[in-house]
Amino acid sequence: MNDQTNKVSLTAVGDVLPHGRVYGGIKKESGYNFEEKLENVNGLLGSSDITTANLESIIAGKEIGLSSYPRFNSPVEIGHTLKSMGVDLVSIANNHMLDRGEKGLLKSIRNLDRIGLEYDGGYKSFEDQDRLRIFKTNGLRICFVSYTRGTNFIKVPEDKPYLANSLKEINPLKIYSTLRRIKKNKLADVIVVNMHFGEEYHLYPSSTQKEISASLADAGADVIVGHHPHVLQPPEWIETSRGTKTFVAYSLGNFFTGQNGLHRQIGAVLSLDITKPREDYKGIEIRNPKYELTFVSNKRQKDYKMHIFRDWIKENKEISTAEAIFDSEKVYSEVIDRMRKEISSLDIK
Repeated sequence: MNDQTNKVSLTAVGDVLPHGRVYGGIKKESGYNFEEKLENVNGLLGSSDITTANLESIIAGKEIGLSSYPRFNSPVEIGHTLKSMGVDLVSIANNHMLDRGEKGLLKSIRNLDRIGLEYDGGYKSFEDQDRLRIFKTNGLRICFVSYTRGTNFIKVPEDKPYLANSLKEINPLKIYSTLRRIKKNKLADVIVVNMHFGEEYHLYPSSTQKEISASLADAGADVIVGHHPHVLQPPEWIETSRGTKTFVAYSLGNFFTGQNGLHRQIGAVLSLDITKPREDYKGIEIRNPKYELTFVSNKRQKDYKMHIFRDWIKENKEISTAEAIFDSEKVYSEVIDRMRKEISSLDIK
């Protein structure tokens, strides 16, 4: 083994939740140009071995009618854009996955299949649910599993539990045993867990997030990527009872949405390296976690566009929201300080 065959680079981004206002409204008939809106951050994705995103809206498209908050259905084009940017897998386990019922979810999954985007957390059959999402890269097998805290009180059909990996339907103990089985049977070298959990708009993880993450880590999760709060939360390392360490990004915030409000417009692209130092090394190591801050600008809640935050503040000294006007550089510095709460040396820019 050498450095080229025992290291996998992973990139993860937060919530992709296209409100109607970001693409011209749900009555718009065509011309959903997401490439233009995301072009400023295109270089942040696609250069790593594996890239994942949290797709929080189904993309059943116009055939069943586009819809926005509180029940989302977005244009198929956002899926094509994510694919062209280099995204390999989308987690679809979230509270909006059943917004348009079984029909909407299955149509969305068919569209993901056509686009060539792997998905996890919602499935079209028991067989689909049983198929582990494993990427074989540079001599390592990276397995992705995804779960959501719930589905906005929309009941998962009792005879079709495969539709959603929901904690409302699945006992957490079953999740932990699944992770242990994957590791014990050597089905994968690395487990990455996408968790849709926590409290919306809270700038720090809740005790529940921390408890679930500690149990996931002890069961075998090597990386935990969190979604749902729609704001950034400080990451940390969890040392397990076995002496291993798990990296937990409790929330990556919004990647691209139509949400307005200072911290709801700030997200991050996470990158890290997964390594197996040598052939006889029993475990794996997570190294070099890095965060690149992003910002979604809008003009009077129109013309939503993504930016690398450190580039945007060079030409924009103030951030104006409905609540207040903020000093851009001060916000940038304060976000970095907050994100280093648990890891003082965190590489973030």
